[in-house]
Amino acid sequence: MSDQLGEILKKTLAAIESGKEEIFFIAETSRNETLRLTNELSQLKSDISEIISQVNSQEKVDRQKRIRLMEVNRAFQRYTQKEMIEAYAEAKDAQVNLQLLQAKEVQLRKRRDELERSLHQMEATIERAQNLMTQVGMAISLIKGEIEGALNSQNHEQRQELGLRVIKAQEDERRRVAREIHDGPAQTLANIVLRLEIAERLLEFDPQRVKAELLDLKNLVRANLQDIRRIIFDLRPMALDDLGLIPAITKYLKNFRENYGIECELRIEGRVKRLLPAVEVALFRLVQEVMTNVAKHAHSPKVSMYLNFQDDWTLARIQDFGKGFEVESAMMTPGEHFGLIGMQERVEMFAGRFSIQSTYGKGTTIEFSIPSRHEGGTNHDSDRHCR
Repeated sequence: MSDQLGEILKKTLAAIESGKEEIFFIAETSRNETLRLTNELSQLKSDISEIISQVNSQEKVDRQKRIRLMEVNRAFQRYTQKEMIEAYAEAKDAQVNLQLLQAKEVQLRKRRDELERSLHQMEATIERAQNLMTQVGMAISLIKGEIEGALNSQNHEQRQELGLRVIKAQEDERRRVAREIHDGPAQTLANIVLRLEIAERLLEFDPQRVKAELLDLKNLVRANLQDIRRIIFDLRPMALDDLGLIPAITKYLKNFRENYGIECELRIEGRVKRLLPAVEVALFRLVQEVMTNVAKHAHSPKVSMYLNFQDDWTLARIQDFGKGFEVESAMMTPGEHFGLIGMQERVEMFAGRFSIQSTYGKGTTIEFSIPSRHEGGTNHDSDRHCR
C-alpha cells in the first residue's frame, strides 16, 4: 500500500506541476498580447489625433470651396464656363475628401474601442492566471512539504487518508483550472490565433505591415525579460527563503507603501519561528492577496496588520479603513470576487480559519489563522532562529 500511495503522490505532483506550466504559458502569452495591444492602441490614438486634425483642416477647405461655388453661381455672368466647372469640381473634390477622412476617423475610433475592450479582457485573464499559479504553487509546496513524512508514517489509516485527500485536492484543482481556462484564456487565445492567421495572409499583400508586427514582437520579447524577473519574484520572493516570513512581509509592505502611497502598520506578537515552507508561502500569499484587494478596491489611506505567532496557530488580522462592501453578497458571487474565494480556499486547504467583516464607509477586517507547522517537525522548537 505504501508503494501504491507513493506512486499516486508522485503522479499527482507531476500532474499539478504540468498544469502550472500550462497556466504559466497562458499567462505569458496573454501578457505578450497585452503589450502588443497596448502599443497598437498607443499608435492608434496618435493616428486618431492626426486624422482629427486633418478633418478639421479639410472642413475649412470644404467650407471655402462651397462659398466659392455659391459666389460663382450667384454671379455666373462674370465667370466663364470653364471657371464654373472648375469651381464645381473643386467643391465636389473637397466634399469627397472630407467624407473619406470622416469615414476613416469613424473606423479608427471603432478600432480603438475594440482594442480597449480586448485589452481589458486580456488584463483580467492575466490576473486570473496569476491567481491560479499562486494556488497551484501553494498546492505543490504543501504536497512536497508533507509527502516525505506521510510516506514514512507507520499509521496505515493516516497514509490512506492522505492519499484520498491528495486525490480529491487534485481533482478540485483540475476542475477549477479547467473552468478558469475555459471562461477566459481559451477564448482569448482563439482570438490571438485568428489574428496570427490574418497576419500570415498579409504576407502576400502587405509585407511591410507584417514586418512591423515582427519588429513589435522582438521588442516585446526584450520587454518580457523584465516582466519574467518580476514574475519570478512574485512567485517566490527570495527574502521568504533566505530570511523568513516577517522580513519578506516587511519588505513587501515597504514596496506597497511606495507604490500606492498607503500607510502600513505592522504589529507582531509571539515568538517568531521558521515554519514549514508550504505554510510560510501560504501566509505570505494570503497577505499579498489582501493587500492587493486593498489597493484596488478599498480606497483606504491606511492599513493595519497584526500577526500573532502561537505554539499551535499563526494568526493574521488585516484591517483597512476604506469604503467597505457587502460580505455576504461578495461571497455569493465567486465569479466577480475570485480573490476572496481563493483566499478562503487556501486557508481551508491547511485546515485553518477564515473570516471577513466589513462595514460601508468604515472599512474591512480580514482575519485568517493556520496551524503552525514548524521546521524540524515540532510546534515547540524554542531554539530555532530565523535564517
